[in-house]
Amino acid sequence: MSKLLSAGFIRLRKDKIFWVALIFMFGAGVFFPVMRYMDMQQSGYIKNIDNGFFACTPFIGIVMAVFCSLFIGTEYSDGTIRNKVIIGQKRTSIYLSDLTICAIVSVIMCTAFFIAYLCVGIPLLGFFEMEIKLVLLYALAVFVLSVAFASIFTLISMLSHNKAITAVVSILLAFLLLLAGAQLNRMLNEPEINMGLTMIENGPEYEGIPNPKYLDDGERKVVQFIYDFIPGGQVVQCISLGANNVAVLPVYSLIIIILTTGIGMFFFRKKELK
Repeated sequence: MSKLLSAGFIRLRKDKIFWVALIFMFGAGVFFPVMRYMDMQQSGYIKNIDNGFFACTPFIGIVMAVFCSLFIGTEYSDGTIRNKVIIGQKRTSIYLSDLTICAIVSVIMCTAFFIAYLCVGIPLLGFFEMEIKLVLLYALAVFVLSVAFASIFTLISMLSHNKAITAVVSILLAFLLLLAGAQLNRMLNEPEINMGLTMIENGPEYEGIPNPKYLDDGERKVVQFIYDFIPGGQVVQCISLGANNVAVLPVYSLIIIILTTGIGMFFFRKKELK
């Protein structure tokens, strides 16, 4: 497997998509604090570095969808994966080597954003107001989440030899996960009472009306679990710093990594290589 990793990293250094994605993430890390600083100057409202520091989370899923599908898809189109099997490399080693490279890339992308954000954000916006322990917990959640995204898209890419279809499916899934997270967040934030305007003898009056969309305790527990578990829900919680229990998010991401890796290796071993 060490030879596979070595060859993969040599490819990675020459991969244009990797460098474009890295520049994009670093540029985003510069852009966000600058925009927050400009907004602070115009509005007069104090903005700290906390809000926006984890703004890389919506991007990392899309970036990894593109990278994994094209990086692994190129191996299929060039016949590299088939050749690896022919020369005696185990399919498990092939799968794990590609997963390892994609996982490392996901961590590099997040790190590039964080470094740029800190270098620009601290001079402009000051240091964190949150406890450092909480910042580190969210950072851990983002890093493990990025690896979970890499694991999901590695599974898709390793099981499909068509690079174009893989890219489309992966990107669509990335957006669907984000939309699902936003929808679950909206459901959890539905108020129990809506204020409605009613007419009485003395004129209009506001009256509390029960909200039919408000989740009861049982429904709320189920929706909260899904919200915490799926990557899209974790994205919303990390970017908003609104997680009820941020410590469980990396655990759920780790479960996703284990499940997707196991499923991916199982079907890749049975896949007919063309």
